[in-house]
Amino acid sequence: MNYFHTELPSKNVANGNHFRVTSFVTGNEADFPIDVWPLYSRDPVTDKERVLSDRHARVVVRTDTNEHLGILGPRTEPIPYARSMQATDEAIEHIGLRYDSKTKVYDNGATVRRQITFPNVTIEPIVGDTVCFKIDHFDSYNGKWALQLNATGERLVCLNGMTQPDYYVRAYTRHTRNADLAIPELMNKIREGIEDFKQSNDTYQRYYNKGCTWNDFEKLMRNTIAYNKEHESDEKRPAVSKMRMEQLSHCWDYNSSTLGQNCWAAYNAMTEWATHAPTRGHTHMVERKRNAEVAKVLRHPMWKNMVEEPTNLRMI
Repeated sequence: MNYFHTELPSKNVANGNHFRVTSFVTGNEADFPIDVWPLYSRDPVTDKERVLSDRHARVVVRTDTNEHLGILGPRTEPIPYARSMQATDEAIEHIGLRYDSKTKVYDNGATVRRQITFPNVTIEPIVGDTVCFKIDHFDSYNGKWALQLNATGERLVCLNGMTQPDYYVRAYTRHTRNADLAIPELMNKIREGIEDFKQSNDTYQRYYNKGCTWNDFEKLMRNTIAYNKEHESDEKRPAVSKMRMEQLSHCWDYNSSTLGQNCWAAYNAMTEWATHAPTRGHTHMVERKRNAEVAKVLRHPMWKNMVEEPTNLRMI
C-alpha cells in the first residue's frame, strides 16, 4: 500500500468520522477554521482507497483554504490558536496589565508566532536605553512547535530581542487530549517572568560596566556561535564559520560605536545577530534557533568570566 499523507481525502466523509474545531472571532490572521480528517491509503495496483484507523494518524485541514497543515498522532488533538491566545489574554487582563500584540502565521497557518509587548513594564539599565517586557507565544498544527510562551525583553532603541537564559515564562503545553490552558497557572508564570525581568536590570548594568574589546568578543564568538565542532576534522569546511564571523563583526562594530567597548555592546551584538542578521532559511525558524545559541553563550564559562558571574567552569 502507498500512504498519501500529503493528499486530502478524495472522498466525502460522514460527519461522525471527523470533527470541526470551533473558531473564535478575534480579528487576527491566526483565527481560521480547521478540521481533523482521517488519512487514506491507496493500493497502487487497484487504486482503491481505504480509511486508516485513528490509532495511526490523522491530518489537520485548514477549511477556508482546503490546505493540509500537519499530521496528528493518535494521542494528539489540535488546540485552536485563537483559544490559546484568548487564555493568554485573560491571564494578562486578570493581572491588570496593558499590552500590545502582533500575530504572524507561517507555512499557510501550520505555525504561528505572537509577540506581546508590555509598554508599562520596563527597565532602563542605561540612561535612555529602555527595555520593555515581552512574551513570545509560539504554536503549531504540524508539530514543529509545542504551545509555549517564552518571556524575553525588547530594546526600544533598535527592537533587538533580549535573550536571557533565566527569565522565561516557559508555559509549555503539548497538543494532547489532556492539554490544560489553566488561567491561574498562566498568571503565576507571567508574574514570575516579570519579576525576573526586573531583576535583570542589575545584570545589564554589570554588562555595561565590564570592558570588552574586539579581541575579547572575537575570541568568544570563535569558541561559541561561529564554531562548529562537526567541522573540526573536515579539511574542506573550517570549524569557524567565516560568514558568521563577518556578520558578528558588523554587529559588534555598530553596537560598540554606540554603546562603547563593553559587555553590553557584546551582548547586543549577539542579540542583533540573532534577530536581524541575514539568513537563507525561514526567518522565524532561524531566529528561534539563533536565540537559543545566544542563550547558550550566556551560560558559557568564557562569557561568565568576562562579566564576572559565578561559573562551575563546565562547558554547557
